[in-house]
Amino acid sequence: MVIDGRFHRTVGVAYVRLMLSYLRSLGIDPAQVYDADALARIEHADPMARYALSEWRDTMDRAQACTGQRDLIPSMSQHFQPWHAGVVGLTVMTSRTIYHLGCALTRFHHLLNDVHRVELGIEGERFYLRLDQVTPEASDRLARLSLTAWGQNLRSLTGRHDLRFDGLFTGPAPQDITPYQRLFGGTVQFEQAENSMWGPLPYIHLPLIPQDTFVHSMLHDQAREQLETMAQGASRFVARLEALVKKHLDQGEATLDMLAADLNMPARTLQRRLDGLDLSFRKLVERVRKMQAIGYLQDTRMPLSEIAATLGFANQGSFNRAFKRWTGRSPGEYRHGPKRGEPADAEPQADLA
Repeated sequence: MVIDGRFHRTVGVAYVRLMLSYLRSLGIDPAQVYDADALARIEHADPMARYALSEWRDTMDRAQACTGQRDLIPSMSQHFQPWHAGVVGLTVMTSRTIYHLGCALTRFHHLLNDVHRVELGIEGERFYLRLDQVTPEASDRLARLSLTAWGQNLRSLTGRHDLRFDGLFTGPAPQDITPYQRLFGGTVQFEQAENSMWGPLPYIHLPLIPQDTFVHSMLHDQAREQLETMAQGASRFVARLEALVKKHLDQGEATLDMLAADLNMPARTLQRRLDGLDLSFRKLVERVRKMQAIGYLQDTRMPLSEIAATLGFANQGSFNRAFKRWTGRSPGEYRHGPKRGEPADAEPQADLA
């Protein structure tokens, strides 16, 4: 998975396991939410396994129906324990102070979900932990679960159950806001411009208990390695997709179904994986076409009309417009040399974000 912080829509398996653990604590069979095969896969899933945000929302709806509760978030957040979040939760738990806990969240939160980025800051006499949404696809429940879980864990990890925080949430208020007020201890407001929690500035120096600097260092390194592994895995997957697209384009046409067949997976599964990377099939094909076009222009004297046909464009005009969009230059300008003041080996900027 690409981890540059842009437009991802997945949650870690920790969120799914937390929900199932909560259902079991109520004596509810999780089979009412997932079938037996899916439960087995979740149980044995790698700690870095990802689930589509849409799937998590759907299962939360089913879990809510099973429990009869209008809002699962306050109860689920109280059920949350740091180890539910795997190495990230344990890293946070072994931080020295609330400040260091916040720093760990800002660095490693992507392992939990790539819908939000965490910001730790100070404003006046207060500090805040803010969830900045980095995808077009919002989830009020995900933000509320994260913040309420942090609020109750800050109390338990410091041993200070008198701590009071204020909470700001986007989206409409639930029918009963009393559980949120009890969990935060301070003012709770909904339909706000952000999702954040605020506390008095002196709180950030409060020590967490227990603390073990050796264990924290080890877990910190493990979390960093997981981030790197996630990035490398996504890079290899995208490189494989690009190679398959190139193969099919060379044969005349590339479709999502063709790639799915090559990968021996349903087309819907491949589409979900592409969604998780914010990489539509159209963007993937454009990326490969761009790389091929640059190669043809740099390494051959092939006529532009032939390049256009080879890349599957309807005509040379369509190819010219696409290449101009990708690089800021027409194919002819690119072929005949760099812009004035630009190094000859400069790589054109892609507009595929």
